[in-house]
This record gives sequence, structure tokens and C-alpha cells, in this order.
Amino acid sequence: MGPGAAPEKWLWRVGFVGLLIGAPGVAVGCFEGFDDGTDAGAFAWIMTFFGGLLVGVTAWVGLIRWLDPESRKERRRGIAVRHSRQAPLAASDLTYESLLTAARRSTAEVVPQRPAAVIDDRGQLAWWRNRDLLAAFDLPPIAAWTVFIALVGFAGVLHIVGGVGRGCVFLAFSACGLAAIVSQSRLARGFARVAVGEHVRPMRWLLLREPGAGEAYLVLYTADGNPDEAPPMLLRLAKKRQARRLPPAGVADVHGLLRPVTVLVPWIDGSPVWTRHPVTALDLTTERDRGRLTYLKGSEPRSR
Repeated sequence: MGPGAAPEKWLWRVGFVGLLIGAPGVAVGCFEGFDDGTDAGAFAWIMTFFGGLLVGVTAWVGLIRWLDPESRKERRRGIAVRHSRQAPLAASDLTYESLLTAARRSTAEVVPQRPAAVIDDRGQLAWWRNRDLLAAFDLPPIAAWTVFIALVGFAGVLHIVGGVGRGCVFLAFSACGLAAIVSQSRLARGFARVAVGEHVRPMRWLLLREPGAGEAYLVLYTADGNPDEAPPMLLRLAKKRQARRLPPAGVADVHGLLRPVTVLVPWIDGSPVWTRHPVTALDLTTERDRGRLTYLKGSEPRSR
């Protein structure tokens, strides 16, 4: 019970309650006006404010829900794996060589790489100048919407749009946007520190995509010896468009502590590949993890 069990359902419930609260206020305000000097106007303002506040908070939380590894998309992928027509393959059919064949089959034409990441004299990554890292945490659109809402709020305070009351509401929403920018920036800065950390090791990697132009993943293997002797690790890319600049396989310098649930940043061709999720250590003795790799591997092309 509680939001932790089904967060999306709770978001829908809170948003629906906000609509129920705000709808009467909007209706009364449209017919009676939002004049604070009357009881009807005060009722309209109070109901509209609290209803809009709940709806706005729900929309904002839903916008940043992708940070949670148990997000709706992740659960839908798990459901797709469980309901896939193809049963999980055996571990002997999910070897490095077989997945390499699938990676080559699914990789499209590689586009040119972007310029290498900027490293300052102290060996730190200039995260605010790395467009891929900023896009991974959706900082540009969040900042743009925050600036827009703030401008509307100042216009309201200056009686250009709506009035002081509505302007203050927009300024309150812009403060929420500013808090989100600060939070996302701290996360991006933390990932940038991991990307230049001292814990680094070479690892083999394969690029696999979900069917139907879905998300892209890196399957990481040990670089020395037989890659099938150790269980692989699965790393989901922050943005699937990053996969357009990657070949199907290679060797990367992976920064970060090599533990089952931790953040890893691979460097491929001189540029970091960003993620928003911790790495997942796969256990090919379990049907669930074999099902995930089977889903990413896809079906074999039929021979004529």
C-alpha cells in the first residue's frame, strides 16, 4: 500500500483530486468572476489555486518520474519481456558471440561523433558544457519552461497579464522549476565526477536495442580472457539517440566502482556515454535475466 507500491496510480489519483477541487472554482469564476471582494470570488480563487497546485505538482512529478529505475517505462519493458512470444533462451544461446551477431544486425549506420568532452586543468569534466550530459537530465527543456513561466509571472505582477494574484502563482511554479534545475544539476555534476574518477578499467561492450526502435543498452563484459566466464552487466543509455554514434561492439574505458548497483560511465572514442540508471548485473541462471537478454537479442532472421 502507499505511493511506493504503485506511484503512477497515486499520481493519477492526486491529479484527479486536483481537477475535482479546481473545477468548481473555475466554473464559479467564469460565471461570477474572480473578484476577491465577494464570497463567490474568494471561493473561486481558493478552489482554483489549490486544485491547480495539485494538478501542477502532479504534472511536474510525472515529468521527472523517469529518474526512478522503477518507472512506468521500466515496468512496461518487464511486462513486454514476460509476455514475449519467445521463451527465454538458455544461457548457452546468450553467449558473447551470439549477442555480437545480434548487435551487428540491429546497428544502423553510425553518424559522426561529437567533439570530445572538455576537461579542465584540474582534470575535472566541464559538465555545463557537455550537451549530451545536459540533455541526459533534460536540463535545457526544464530551464526553458522555468524561464517562460517566470516571465509570465513577472508580467502578471506588473499587471501586463492577469494581475498580481495570477503572477504570484506563476512565480511559485517557476520556483519549483528552479528547484528541479538545482536538483538535476547536482545529479549531472555527480555523474561528471564519476566520469573522470580514478576507478577505471577496460571492458568489452555490445550495443543492443529494444525491438521497435526502443531504448538502447550496453552489455558490458570483462576485457581479459573469455567474456562468458563472468556474468555480463547491463547499462541503459540515457538517450537512445546516443546509440546512433556507436558501433555495434568495442572496448571502452569504464569509470566507476564495479559493483552490482552503481553508476558507470563508459568512454568510447574519446567521449563519455551517459546513463541515468545504475548498472544491472545479470545472472544468466535466472529466467528473468535470461528473458531480458532474449528480448534485447530479438528474433533471428528467417532464412529463405
